[in-house]
Amino acid sequence: MVQPARSIIIVGAGSAGWLSALVLDTYCPFLKIRLVRPRAGTPIGVGESTQGDLLRTLKAAGIDPRAFYKACDATMKCGIFYEDWNAVDSHYWHPFSGMASTGLYTAAHHYQQMILRNPERYSHADYYASVHPSYDICVKSKQVAPESAIAFHVDAFKITAFLERALSRVEVLEADNVDVKSANGRVSEIVLDGRSVSADLYIDCTGFSRAVFKHVATPEIMPYEGNVNRAVAAQVPYLDPTKEVTPYTKAHAHEHGWTWSIPLQTRMGTGYVYHADFCSPDEAERNFRSYWGEKRMRDIEVAHIDFDKPTLRNPWAKNVVAIGLSAGFIEPLEATGLTWTITSAYVLCQSISPRYYDDETSTRYNALMRGFIYDVMDFVDAHYKLSARRDTDFWRYQTSRSYPDRLEFRLDLYEREMPTTANRLRAFILAFNEVSWLDILNGYHFRYEKQSIHPSNLEAGERALQAIASQSRQGVHPLQCEPPSEPRQMPQAQFIR
Repeated sequence: MVQPARSIIIVGAGSAGWLSALVLDTYCPFLKIRLVRPRAGTPIGVGESTQGDLLRTLKAAGIDPRAFYKACDATMKCGIFYEDWNAVDSHYWHPFSGMASTGLYTAAHHYQQMILRNPERYSHADYYASVHPSYDICVKSKQVAPESAIAFHVDAFKITAFLERALSRVEVLEADNVDVKSANGRVSEIVLDGRSVSADLYIDCTGFSRAVFKHVATPEIMPYEGNVNRAVAAQVPYLDPTKEVTPYTKAHAHEHGWTWSIPLQTRMGTGYVYHADFCSPDEAERNFRSYWGEKRMRDIEVAHIDFDKPTLRNPWAKNVVAIGLSAGFIEPLEATGLTWTITSAYVLCQSISPRYYDDETSTRYNALMRGFIYDVMDFVDAHYKLSARRDTDFWRYQTSRSYPDRLEFRLDLYEREMPTTANRLRAFILAFNEVSWLDILNGYHFRYEKQSIHPSNLEAGERALQAIASQSRQGVHPLQCEPPSEPRQMPQAQFIR
């Protein structure tokens, strides 16, 4: 049955609620948007590392990125730096890059084939400096590389305050009591302190409680065994920001998990991620405090977060769409939380652009989002599965346990063909492109089969590497950098890394 789509009520005023409002207000200007802010409850406040879709959406909304940057204590993010994941004292680099758009056989593909053909000249260790100019600029010099500066590190709480000021068309409804009413399997109205409001569609951004979604559907869960399921998080002061602020998010692996470090202008957002089967909350907090040192952590309060929650197989049910933590969560690795929210809202905009929806609309939406989530799951799992670490029970388990057949098949395919646009499932939205896969797999010395490459491609690959070698390696200190006034254009929901 066809239903109109001219008004939406978003329930929840955390980052998921306001980012959904931003996307909907930008790409569906015909919508009447109201956002319910319950006075009780506090957003989790993590998810401070973003991808390039946020900057693109701000620009599309007519919002000055520089105003956002200053208001949200932001720094520029050029990628993610991984330390000790494949082995202690190892590292690898996953930058934002537009290389995937340069063709089927990129410089990254060429370098991997040359490791097999000429290992004396080409090596896994030299891959990042040879393929990505940002490696020398960001990792070695700790400066912002202009070609990779397409994302932010942001203060999660300041995002919501900024967007509330910027999105003047979004009506905010505050209430102490939020009562969801349903009839005939659909949400019929929401009662706010006795006042009734209704809309054509409702977006549940209430987090793991799914306070709206639960009224229209019994959650159908996507099976997934998380590599980690707990975190200890804190806001940590700098001892010397001029030396500690980096142009990347850092993921540092440890004996029971890993620590994220997200540098803002005035402080560090950080957390110790672990699995409860291998580490207790008390031990995790001790390890976390020890990692940053007693001087820095003496008066710092930490938050213990449990994200061992299931992901919805069908986040759109009847007239309710779950977005943000309401839809699900994998883990903090690769900073997919806020991107998941923005993607969900963007696909919703595409789905209701005719100003109506029906069962086929929600079925198509759910299928598209499953493809995105599967891509996130596989990409995240590969970081653990391929590690050479065997030094603790945590790592011995992660590197020996079973993973989804889908990932096993994917890695087998990539070994034979390398990840390319030709063997990537374009029917769905992909969270990571083929060069991202090459970057991560290189960090684990993933060995591909030698392929028959046409001489013209070999010549083009060499020319591409020579052009990269000749590029400038000049950067800007993170504390002196501002966002570009015109962000590099990349296809929406492709997430070029």
